[in-house]
Amino acid sequence: MGEQIKGICHFGLSVADLEESVHFYTDILGLTVSKRREKDVFFNIGRDDVLALIQYPGGAERYDLEMRPRNWGKAFTHFGLTAESVKSVFEFQEYLRDRSVKIVKEAYERWDGASMYFLDPNGYTLEFIFFLPKA
Repeated sequence: MGEQIKGICHFGLSVADLEESVHFYTDILGLTVSKRREKDVFFNIGRDDVLALIQYPGGAERYDLEMRPRNWGKAFTHFGLTAESVKSVFEFQEYLRDRSVKIVKEAYERWDGASMYFLDPNGYTLEFIFFLPKA
């Protein structure tokens, strides 16, 4: 049955404060809103990928009690954003640091490229990663 799955249509994340999250994903990460409704926002990433942010019912206080990730960047659960080069991973880390974004794993070169991890305002871990071209 696995051949029936053709890709990932979108990722949907519950957020504590939709406005704060939109600010982070647009003004800090540079994504563009493709669709906005009262309680959710969609961003196109690359050619076919979509990230949806959905206001958690009950707002930030209820989100903190029921949803906020408890490990704050210490767990392996994350999603990765594609970088352009090894150098861009290190430059993006400095860009985020200048904007007081929490870095949870410093940029480093790895056998297949480079990577770094940071947190969004909701406690989700994001990776910025570059893979060397396959030979």
